[in-house]
Amino acid sequence: MDLPIEIQRLAPRPAAGPEVEEFANALDDCLTPLFTAAEKREKLLDLPRKYYENTLRRLAHVRPRNAREGSLDVDMDVDEGETGNNAASIKQMKQLEKEAQTWDLVRRLLPLRFATSTTYASANTPGNNLIHEFLESDPVAMERRAVIQWLQTNASSGPDIDELARELQQNADRGDIIAHGWLHTRSSIKLRKSVTAWPHLLDRQSPAIANTHVNSDGAPLVTQLDPDATTRQGRKLEPQDEYFERAIWLGCFEHLRRGSSAEVIREWCQERTEMWRYVSSSPMLLSSDDAQLASVTEPASLALWRRMCFGLARQGGCDDYERAVYGVLSGDISSVEAIALTWDDFLFANYNALLRTQLDTFILGKCPPEVASNLTQSFSSFDAVQFHGDPETVEKRLMAALESKLQIRNEAIEPTKALQASLISREMKRHLYEQGMILAATRDRNDPSKIYELPANDFQIATEKFFSADQHHGLRVIAHVYLLITLLEKYHPTASSTGLVDSPYGWKRGQENILASYTNYLRLAGLQELIPLYCSILPASRSYEVLSYNLITEEDPEQRLIQLKLIRNAGIDVLEFVKTQAWLMYEDVSMPKNIKGDFPAKNSFSIIAPGPPTSQMGRPVKADFLADDEDNIDPKHEYLIRALEWLMLVSETWPDVFSIGTKVYKFFLRNMHLNAARQLMKRVPFSDILSVLTGDAESEVAWLEDTQFVAQQLERNGIANLSPEKVVSHARNFRELEALVRALDSMETVASMASLAIEGPERKFWNEVGRQVKVAKESMQPLLQNWLVSGIEEGDDELRELRQAYLPETIMAYVSTLHFAGTGLSRDHLLECMELAATIAERNSDLSTVFVAAGRMKELVEAFAACSKALAISTGEKRAVGSGNKKLREMGWSRDLWSVKP
Repeated sequence: MDLPIEIQRLAPRPAAGPEVEEFANALDDCLTPLFTAAEKREKLLDLPRKYYENTLRRLAHVRPRNAREGSLDVDMDVDEGETGNNAASIKQMKQLEKEAQTWDLVRRLLPLRFATSTTYASANTPGNNLIHEFLESDPVAMERRAVIQWLQTNASSGPDIDELARELQQNADRGDIIAHGWLHTRSSIKLRKSVTAWPHLLDRQSPAIANTHVNSDGAPLVTQLDPDATTRQGRKLEPQDEYFERAIWLGCFEHLRRGSSAEVIREWCQERTEMWRYVSSSPMLLSSDDAQLASVTEPASLALWRRMCFGLARQGGCDDYERAVYGVLSGDISSVEAIALTWDDFLFANYNALLRTQLDTFILGKCPPEVASNLTQSFSSFDAVQFHGDPETVEKRLMAALESKLQIRNEAIEPTKALQASLISREMKRHLYEQGMILAATRDRNDPSKIYELPANDFQIATEKFFSADQHHGLRVIAHVYLLITLLEKYHPTASSTGLVDSPYGWKRGQENILASYTNYLRLAGLQELIPLYCSILPASRSYEVLSYNLITEEDPEQRLIQLKLIRNAGIDVLEFVKTQAWLMYEDVSMPKNIKGDFPAKNSFSIIAPGPPTSQMGRPVKADFLADDEDNIDPKHEYLIRALEWLMLVSETWPDVFSIGTKVYKFFLRNMHLNAARQLMKRVPFSDILSVLTGDAESEVAWLEDTQFVAQQLERNGIANLSPEKVVSHARNFRELEALVRALDSMETVASMASLAIEGPERKFWNEVGRQVKVAKESMQPLLQNWLVSGIEEGDDELRELRQAYLPETIMAYVSTLHFAGTGLSRDHLLECMELAATIAERNSDLSTVFVAAGRMKELVEAFAACSKALAISTGEKRAVGSGNKKLREMGWSRDLWSVKP
């Protein structure tokens, strides 16, 4: 955030769709203070469902009509602009599909991981069924079942099954006929029988039948049409029927992969007159809904059926899809992975195998011991649990193995998929930490780095697995996943969760970067009103930091008041927020310069032109010595001033305005940031603070002397940790430092006007000069009466240094200002110079010691001498503005006394 404020204002605003506010509103509904912790927990567990449905609505809106209807045809007669729009829509559609899948996974897993004692029993449809009984007895199996259902749902959103088999069906050369089995093979067998007039099985016709009965490719052709003929005889079908067979098995696999219900599979097979395929797969279907029932309930039969399927998966079948079908049913991995194409496919193969192995163990436990022993010894089966090893780390190792597969590596390291993998494998603690570090490392160079826990210099990680700070869509998703887990752990600390609460402190700070980055996005998108809600989820100290840097850019006082109300409604301590913000902004500017002896103003503050004074102008004050452009100040200084403006909006923090404001003045003045000091003087004036506090800004000095009144004000605002004496001290120092800046500002104005005086401006110009000189005289009065002395006597060495650095030069500039006014407006101003000389020359004057210490007494005397000479040779009023100074006349000073007459 080091660019000028104007440039930041002109930066393009990132896009934010309605879903940003919709997500925030849904979250806000869960955190209503009226809810109990249990009610908030239930609301939060339902939140992923709302996010999922929200994403589906947006996806339905974006998805083109032809895609919704299952057609992938594209009109080729489109122009370049339409092609670009289509590409953007396709990208957005894929993005939304990934988001929908993520929320679907979250809504399935979080209720299981933050489960009550009744969750498992209610998660499935009750019934006297082995599958239900098994799932309710094993939380690990329940979660794996949820992941499988999620993978099945993902697959079901793909192309229509008939569309997938279209090419195979076309190669089958049977038109639109999808039933009646192997038409071409049946025709060949009938033709052979008719030609040879053989009414019996062809196998009995001749021993040489295998050599003479071949298909169109010359391969031995089956002589029978039962489903096992190809494997039993070791012969082929006609090539067209090979394609048809492959299309049927592909369809069967897709139904299992998509979790189709038994009814859907039965109807599909019935349409194709292939009911035997449904019957062979129906004993233990695991559909994507929760109403699946085993058609066979005898445990021994189910155990035997699984082993028969495994034998077919490994040793039978003529096609990879046929073996994959039996691999799914038996819980085999290799036969299913043989046709896997995506990360989801590979994960399905492994999770299906793990779950069916667990189910088989449960079923064998239901069998008599001798039956179970006979089954396990007589028939082989695949034990996925044993294959994957340590059950405590199986998910973690499985995700690493999938990531290492070259076939799917690019998909596995895609940010959304990496997030899903981490959620499944319970690696969210590490994933969210690394995601937070990546967001900090990829932040825009104008983002406030203080809101981030920055990674170490040697921090190395595969950045492609994580969303970058400019991927706002992904940032929204990961931010809400993080806050869901965080809040659920807060309201259900005993649940078996992802363990974010146990993260080391540094990891927690890194994880919190996610919300910090998201709030920064909300600020850039112009949605600052949502920021307090998300900050309320962070720990108190971090929430103050993130709020401070995100809201410091707000300039509108009305909007600031609205923000304070939102912060209060979010349960954040407004008092601590504004205090923390002020200290953070102060530390940002003061820490780099907090070096002992660092005091640029000590030798650099010089506003008087060099050379001896003249009787006409004295030693002129430099024009624009504060700054050429009054509004151009360092952004960090601007934010520091704004922080004090925020402090002024909270009634209980007025003492902090004085204490922190004094520090800010010291910093600006010590480091010659005079223009910033002027901005502070104008925007946070002492009179405004006093006016808000008392309703009367006229009695500043009296207020500073009334400790009892200050004590009453403290008590009225409920401030008990500050002494009235300390508050008065800070207020007095604040006012006196402000007086210096006000005096410098007015004298700079007069100096700038003095440079124009030689052009002979109109009377209106001199009226303004007179007004500015009057302001300068009023502002100088505190500096001429023990300025900063009280604070110095209380032991403040910084005030001592500022007094010594600024007071001599400021008084010299004041003398020059009066000199110019005396020769240009009225000799009364020269008389005031003489009065000032007398004041400094008094025995107990605190001003003479400052000049002596600075070694500038000679300069001062020369300046007064030039004033006296100008007074002596002045002949009268050139441009009288107002009446003469009555007080000076009463003290014995007279213009005529100094007139030199011929």
